[in-house]
Amino acid sequence: MKGKSFSELFKSAYNGYEHRDIVEFAEKQAIHKSLTGGLGHPEYEDIELFEVVPGNLVVLFMDIRGFTKLSIALDNEELIRILQSITVASILSVRNFGGYIAEFTGDGIMAYFGGRQTAEDDAFNALNAAAHMIKEIKGPVNAELNGNGDESVKVGMGLEFGNVLWTRLGLNNSNQVKPISEVNFISGKSSGQAKSWEIVVGQNLAEWIPDEFKDDYETYSFQKNKETYEYNRYLFKWEKYNTAKEARNIEQAMKSKKLPAIKPIFMSSTGAISTGKSGSTGPRPLKDKPFFGGK
Repeated sequence: MKGKSFSELFKSAYNGYEHRDIVEFAEKQAIHKSLTGGLGHPEYEDIELFEVVPGNLVVLFMDIRGFTKLSIALDNEELIRILQSITVASILSVRNFGGYIAEFTGDGIMAYFGGRQTAEDDAFNALNAAAHMIKEIKGPVNAELNGNGDESVKVGMGLEFGNVLWTRLGLNNSNQVKPISEVNFISGKSSGQAKSWEIVVGQNLAEWIPDEFKDDYETYSFQKNKETYEYNRYLFKWEKYNTAKEARNIEQAMKSKKLPAIKPIFMSSTGAISTGKSGSTGPRPLKDKPFFGGK
């Protein structure tokens, strides 16, 4: 990691908030070239409406647990002070680990690691960012909040790796570039379902993580038209991971293992999208029958 720790960034933002020094502080810490609104991925910012570009990456979500309750219990000024300081520290920490902030979710962040072809370095950075941020929030950040009479916070996270299709959603005067895939949806769902201080990872990223740093977690599943759909998830043992990183060099061992090979997404000369998956050409329950409604 380059630069200051999450808790150092948080403390600087938190203490500078009253004096409005937070903007100047953040600008001095900036690493990546600014994008429109400071959000998104630089490799895809020029995508046009209705254009589709294949890629793959690691997506990270971080959510503050019980934020609705906090919003009711705290006055708005305290709520903004806490949220702004955590947001600033999250932006800069993600950038320090080589990632990009995708968007603010209201009570957390969404971030990207990697690009058109995500490598082991990117996955390693994503895990490091997640493990570092959750450790810092649980420890020194909450100590700082409690010491100043503010409410402490709890967070949960979700991560997954895989193929995506980038596109610009919306219309000319209202649009946003987004990666569309189960990758960002499963990582977002996992973050929302994770308990306080849990990091839940999807099956693709979990395949790459050494067994000593993961544990079984509830499978995401649903049924439709008598078909069962399942997506395996795992608990990332971030405390053991952080301890191991300090005790021994695990970076080389992890990077030497290749990320799982996932069927590539490609475009034909006619512009048709394909995942290259083989299988039955018969009826597909979620494709050929209405998912919602119907008789």
